[in-house]
Amino acid sequence: MKTPRVVPIVLALAVLAWLGADGAAQPRAPIKVGVFLSLTGPLAPLGAFNKSGVEVAVQEAGGQVGGRKIELVYEDDEGKPDVGLSKIRKLVEQDKVAVVVGPVSSPVALAAREYMVGQGVPWVLTFATAPSLTRELGAPNIFRASWSGEQAQYPSGVYVFQKLGYQRIAVVGLDYVAGRAEAKAFVDGFKAAGGKSVQEIWVPLGAPDAAPFVTQIQPGSVDAVVGAAIWGSDAVRVIRAFEEYGVKGRIPIVVINTAVADGSPLPSLGKTALGLRSYGPYCFGLDTPENRKFVDLFTKHAGKAPGIEAYIGYTAGRVALEAARSVGGNVEDRAAYLAALRKVDYTGPTGRFRFDQNRNALVNIFLQEVRQSGADIFNAPIDLIGREVAQR
Repeated sequence: MKTPRVVPIVLALAVLAWLGADGAAQPRAPIKVGVFLSLTGPLAPLGAFNKSGVEVAVQEAGGQVGGRKIELVYEDDEGKPDVGLSKIRKLVEQDKVAVVVGPVSSPVALAAREYMVGQGVPWVLTFATAPSLTRELGAPNIFRASWSGEQAQYPSGVYVFQKLGYQRIAVVGLDYVAGRAEAKAFVDGFKAAGGKSVQEIWVPLGAPDAAPFVTQIQPGSVDAVVGAAIWGSDAVRVIRAFEEYGVKGRIPIVVINTAVADGSPLPSLGKTALGLRSYGPYCFGLDTPENRKFVDLFTKHAGKAPGIEAYIGYTAGRVALEAARSVGGNVEDRAAYLAALRKVDYTGPTGRFRFDQNRNALVNIFLQEVRQSGADIFNAPIDLIGREVAQR
């Protein structure tokens, strides 16, 4: 007697189950992307533009990759490390996201780092610029789509001394881990080139009034003021105080480009920002096909012009999707997906995008100036400070 052929029947039943009762192939489950940002609190303006940037990347991809829809799952870390750790646990354990994008805050990222390394879930940082996250605390699943704190700052410090000719500066920064780290990197570059930092003024994050800090500047002792680490709503208050208390107009001012980013906070500053020069890895006025497309997509989506915050959100989202596309949407194969993230290489709004050996983005650094054309106030590129700069 022959043994019954059970295996083919079982396989046939499995195929029918996959096809469904009508014989049609069942749609693949969506790819869940955790969007982990500060959507309330002092860093909310940055988080909001990061969020819209991620959404534009998904829109540009047609809302799907490898035949699978992209589902964005949002969590607000409130800019608080303890809240952030709780929210990222939810994204990983309850929502089962394939990749996490964000956060804005370095303290939040540092608080979540040990957990995320233990889980091994792919993680694409946006504005968390603490250098250690892709250096001594780096891990195979941690990528950064923006830059580390010293990456844009150090060469810009050298540039301000060598090219702009300022020799003695007062530095203004936000008084928390990222603000101090970024300002220090600028000062290190400025001093290495031969300059002297005469004053360092620290503004508490979320301080309602910048006047007590801006009025500490001693105009006669410096030939420039550098807002090396100001962003979000704090930047608006600091720059307004520069004008209100007579700093702007008496002393040249240079700031990091998050301080005068198109979309936010530039519209809040208006003509107060005219003439301010800034440095950083994105400029709204870059005249490339990729940037024109990005500006058009973002403006239609958000109703505002994109600045550095929007660009970084878009880049983080696009990185996650480019890697997912290269593995045919099979993000469940984590090893393959992580390898694909490491190899992401495309031409974007600022030029070529790829990662350095630390899985930190190589960046082009631009000098720009706030100008006006008709009713429009925007950042126009002046010079290229550095090309494909790696983390130090």
